Amino acid sequence: MNTTAKPPFFIVGCPRSGTTLLQVLIDEHPDIAIPPESFVFQRFGELFDAYGSLADPANLRLLVKDLLADARIWDWGLDVTPDSFCGQLRDPSVAGVLDLLFSLYARGQGKTRWGDKTPHHALCLQRIRAVFPAAKFIHLVRDGRDVAESMSRIFIGPISVYGIAGRWRRFVLACHAFKQTLPAEDFLEVRYEDLVHGPDEVRAGVFRFLGETAPDLAGAGASVPDTSAKRQATGAVAHHSSLNQAISTAKVGIFKTRFTAREIEIFEAEAGDALRLYNYPLCTSNPANASAYERWAARLQDGVFRYYRKLVRPSLYGQILKELKLELQDRRRKRARLRRGGNP
Repeated sequence: MNTTAKPPFFIVGCPRSGTTLLQVLIDEHPDIAIPPESFVFQRFGELFDAYGSLADPANLRLLVKDLLADARIWDWGLDVTPDSFCGQLRDPSVAGVLDLLFSLYARGQGKTRWGDKTPHHALCLQRIRAVFPAAKFIHLVRDGRDVAESMSRIFIGPISVYGIAGRWRRFVLACHAFKQTLPAEDFLEVRYEDLVHGPDEVRAGVFRFLGETAPDLAGAGASVPDTSAKRQATGAVAHHSSLNQAISTAKVGIFKTRFTAREIEIFEAEAGDALRLYNYPLCTSNPANASAYERWAARLQDGVFRYYRKLVRPSLYGQILKELKLELQDRRRKRARLRRGGNP
């Protein structure tokens, strides 16, 4: 298992909540490495049983082969073959395979402990806990209306306020429900607003939670460290370009100047319970639900226009092709493994 005997940790949260910034700040620790988003539990979680007993070398090699060929894991740049991987493995189990996979990345960075930052794993928390019972979890939560403002500007995921509200609510409520099942020492909630106002204090608190000695980062303040996690994130997609700037509080409450009063009302009608749960005050009292027309327009935005605006931007063709590759690879693998092992 993990070379430090310390448990792995998982950073989760609704996309556009600041998880990449938190990843970069933690990745500066000399002993901790966090690779690019793995999506491993989203892309493989329901298939692990379909591979059969990993005590069988053929089953084990097939899982390892699929993991190393996965387009997400490929981005890690691991220099290992399925045979050499299996030769290093000491624990032929899902936990053992994943621990070695992440540990190989950490070793390549000259580090000894690994964590994972995949926001979508917020919807896979019980599955992660089943594989890694001692794991620690960090949930980064941000005002959902600011999340919506950020998400509406990028080219991944829903773009309508109505659609984003439903997504943010689903993510944060999943994390909140999971939190109730864990000992307090295994789950840490971090607010984006606290992170940008006091990055040093938040980072020190995260290291205490992880049982790590905080490195001497005196004077780091609002600067974003130049770590491998930062270089990978800014080199992969344009919407992480803010990591090249100082940490700022300028986007706290930005939705108030970017959204209309009706857009704010729609968000609060859809996700007001989750906003209140995390003590984000509502701007409207008794917000009116989206009308049938507004829901139809949102579906059109999220189901048609989000793709159209990619097609009219040649600079995004690479992203479109990658998304298609990820989807096709995922579907082919699921069809093949479920036929082989039955529906798990």
